[in-house]
Amino acid sequence: MRRWRRYRTPVLAVVTTALLVWSTVVIFEVPLAEVAGFLAVCVAGVGIIMVLAFITSWLLQRFRS
Repeated sequence: MRRWRRYRTPVLAVVTTALLVWSTVVIFEVPLAEVAGFLAVCVAGVGIIMVLAFITSWLLQRFRS
């Protein structure tokens, strides 16, 4: 039960995202390729933001020391 508590929020977030994508494809009849493209762009954008944040924090740490 303790392991479930630790991973509950990330697991529920992934499941919720998958259900949102599935419902978009099924209910609104949006092509899966189009939704996958949007999802890929979002993941790439988050990855770029993470890399930029890492570089910024690394540079700030270097300048402070």
